[in-house]
Amino acid sequence: MSDELTAQSVEATLAIDADLPATRPFDFRAAFDASPQPLLLIAADPPRFTMLAVNGAHAMAFASTPEALTGWGVLEVFGPAPEGEALAFRDAIRTSLESVMATKSAHPMAIRSYAVQGEDGGSAERYWSAINSPILDANGAVTHIVSAVQDVTGEVMERRSEEARTLLMREVDHRARNALAIVQSIVRLTVADSVEAYREVLDGRVAALARAQTSLAARRWEGAWLSEVVEAELASLAEPGRYRVTGPRVLLPAEHVQSVSMVIHELATNAAKYGGLATPAGQLTIGWARDDDGRVRITWSEDGARAVQAPLKQGFGSHLISQLARQLGGEVLYNWRPTGLKAEFDLKPD
Repeated sequence: MSDELTAQSVEATLAIDADLPATRPFDFRAAFDASPQPLLLIAADPPRFTMLAVNGAHAMAFASTPEALTGWGVLEVFGPAPEGEALAFRDAIRTSLESVMATKSAHPMAIRSYAVQGEDGGSAERYWSAINSPILDANGAVTHIVSAVQDVTGEVMERRSEEARTLLMREVDHRARNALAIVQSIVRLTVADSVEAYREVLDGRVAALARAQTSLAARRWEGAWLSEVVEAELASLAEPGRYRVTGPRVLLPAEHVQSVSMVIHELATNAAKYGGLATPAGQLTIGWARDDDGRVRITWSEDGARAVQAPLKQGFGSHLISQLARQLGGEVLYNWRPTGLKAEFDLKPD
């Protein structure tokens, strides 16, 4: 399009009545250019939809200048073969403008994402909406389209934050109810020879649950690192230097954190009372490795204990370990060696 045609089109639109005072067309164009609302004046010349006037707010919003955009077709600025987000944005604009031409009425565009290049050369995620409105001549024909664009990134991000907060509160409520249900079961099923022993066992198990909740909260209830869960339980029952923890970085899903924490707590409690942590020379090694199928095999190995023997009957702690291991997707395998227990269980974190 020539500069002459562009100038004539803009002049015809912005200065409709030649008899108006000379200052009127200037004032109208000045208001258009100075508006903080991103504005476009588009020719009704489909399929090109030429941009006849571009105000500074619009150019700035899309990291350009009015001079660089004026005279181009609205759809041409996306390039000859846009992809992904750019393609979807271009097609949405075409659909809206064609709707204005067909219905001769304003068409509001749905909110869409379209990244804008920043001053540092990187792209910033932005969200946009627009209302495209027709300008009609005396015969009711569409001569131009005014596009009023709005950057709604702030509103979108705020809505996302509110949705995330709502989901988080629901998750917290669910986890709290689940933890209370576990506490009720522990209180009801824990047995001991005395009130003092009962209190000690109960305190330890509830504390293990609390540590699991702390690990979950640190990652906004999205899971917890296996190493952190194991270290937290061992640190509560054994002195530094009495145990060694090895294994790759594994992120436990949220639903496995409490179970793993409780299993480690029960094993560590038994080790501190009867096994490898009950003697000054005793040692504990706990490690894990991934199998080819993605499962994680955890190995618990005690050494330096005094003539360990398999228990004659299972107590609540053993039943609890077995139940929790099944929740993790496996069984606990025990090897009651004279020098200390070796146990293995696996889980599939992914």
